[in-house]
Amino acid sequence: MNGAIGEPRGSASPSQTPSGDPQPAALAAARAVLDSLIGMGVRHVILAPGSRSAPFVPVLVAAEAEGLIRVRVVLDERSAGFIALGLARAEMRRRGPRPAAVITTSGTAVANLHPAVVEADAAGVPLLLVTADRPHELVGTGASQTTEQTRLFGGATRAVVDLPADLVRDLGPAAADLAIGGRVRNAVEAARGRLSRDPGPAQINVRFRPPLAGALVERAVARLAPAPAAAPSPAGSTIPAALAAPPGAARPVAPAVPAAGPPLATRDPRGGARGLVVVGDTADRLGDLGRALAEHLDWPLLAEPTSGARGGPQALVRYAELLAAPAGAELSAHAQRVLVLGRPGLTRAVTALLSRRDLSIDVLTSAARWTDVAGTAAAVHPVEPREQDAAGLAAALGLEPAPPSWMAAWREAVDRLPALPEDGEALTPDSAALAVYAACSAPPAGAAPAEAVPDLVLGSSMTIRRLDRLAPPAAGPAPAPIANRGLAGIDGTLATALGVALAQERGGAGVRAVVGDLTFLHDAMSLGRGRCEAEPDLQVVVIDDAGGAIFSTLEYPAVTAPEVIDRYFTTPQGADVAALARALGARVHGPRTASELRHVLAEPVRGLSVVHVRADDHSRQARPA
Repeated sequence: MNGAIGEPRGSASPSQTPSGDPQPAALAAARAVLDSLIGMGVRHVILAPGSRSAPFVPVLVAAEAEGLIRVRVVLDERSAGFIALGLARAEMRRRGPRPAAVITTSGTAVANLHPAVVEADAAGVPLLLVTADRPHELVGTGASQTTEQTRLFGGATRAVVDLPADLVRDLGPAAADLAIGGRVRNAVEAARGRLSRDPGPAQINVRFRPPLAGALVERAVARLAPAPAAAPSPAGSTIPAALAAPPGAARPVAPAVPAAGPPLATRDPRGGARGLVVVGDTADRLGDLGRALAEHLDWPLLAEPTSGARGGPQALVRYAELLAAPAGAELSAHAQRVLVLGRPGLTRAVTALLSRRDLSIDVLTSAARWTDVAGTAAAVHPVEPREQDAAGLAAALGLEPAPPSWMAAWREAVDRLPALPEDGEALTPDSAALAVYAACSAPPAGAAPAEAVPDLVLGSSMTIRRLDRLAPPAAGPAPAPIANRGLAGIDGTLATALGVALAQERGGAGVRAVVGDLTFLHDAMSLGRGRCEAEPDLQVVVIDDAGGAIFSTLEYPAVTAPEVIDRYFTTPQGADVAALARALGARVHGPRTASELRHVLAEPVRGLSVVHVRADDHSRQARPA
């Protein structure tokens, strides 16, 4: 609060508002920070309210009134971090790396961002953490809500900018604006990874000295002054060109700077016509390139659900199950090359494939980080998925189309796998997940026009593995679900889905999230909203299978008593999912059959709803290979 014990009131000279009224130095600093964020293309801000972050409030109000940003006020900082993460992931798929910002007060509020920060770090998603703080001299003194915030996230951040409390007093308003703007732009570019090809979280720590509150000014956001000049980038372009556009206008996404490494202009001498394309989780459109390469080469495509590549004639269903079977092991023994894109890591069978030292494995990456768990990659090639020609890339890599018998053998092997039991009208975990996936899949290419389908968010534990095993390849454009697979935690899934919903333009088709009961309960409070916040178009499908079903698919049950498994692993809960959902303001559906579920899913996603699917038959669990 203003004038808290142990903190003297600052003597910083006030700056002036456009009307000439005195403006507290804290408000001037907040205005400069937000002005720079807007100038760099940030359009979404998630605010978790607090006292130390109060200087941002009048600036946010003014900016939102002018249509420069959209603000969401959230009670819980952990939820706020994942909402911003979901926003950024959705933007990456549509427009490229465009971070959302989350603003918090000081102390534990900042620490609560950590789960979202480490997920953004591992997944390569741009995220801006604007953390309010106390002046430097109060750190380590025992002052309330004060800790060393700039060290909280360790090596997970791409940049940490620490803005002192006295810049306005020491430099004067004009020079302080320039200094703050330069540091903020540094953080935004680091988060985007435009130069490093390594997008991720960046922290802007803003220290404020009281007074923290000031009257709401007419134009608190300095949309008035042009952005300061910047030095040319290594690619020869300059940042100001983008910043000079009107704040409300869309800015083009700058092309990534090619990563250092050998060019792809020389034909790779390794050759090989019998290959496989493996595409794991991607935050951008790298999966499109993986699918195009598989179709050009006529190679089998092993695409995880969140790859965006699970479509077309090359995509195999039940591929992990096949690799773990004798027929799949025999087939893969004849493979010569493997192309890896994204972050595959759902199944042990694929991990084992990528650990083989007798295969020539090439990694294609659009970022500075790539997956090579076993260290077996023979070469790593930087690519730009939106601009890369599959045929030209294949030629540069020395990749040859396979004989027709190669792909035919894989299809036949899949067809010979044991038939899956028919679900009929039974509402099993598998049938429920597949129904949601189908409801969020685009119609085949050339089909009659249809309304846009909702975006899809998947739980990162059992739900995504069910779909990896069973979801059929799309005949047309592949679905591009989102899941937090960077670190594969179940925390923050509903908040991420809310962020994806907020990223949609008004009039969008909304978002469906399909999760297990533990994932729902872990993050249920993210569905709550303040009375002043708009209701999201979000439908959460809860597959209630009585606890952590994934543990039944692992090795522990074979050597552990069932009662121990239940208590120490699956942890079934006694919560009333439907009652909790209603308490949080959601409409609740409770389908009892597969047709009833399909009927619910046939309706458009409007407002907040929860579909509670009771399906606790563990004998039908999809087993990850």
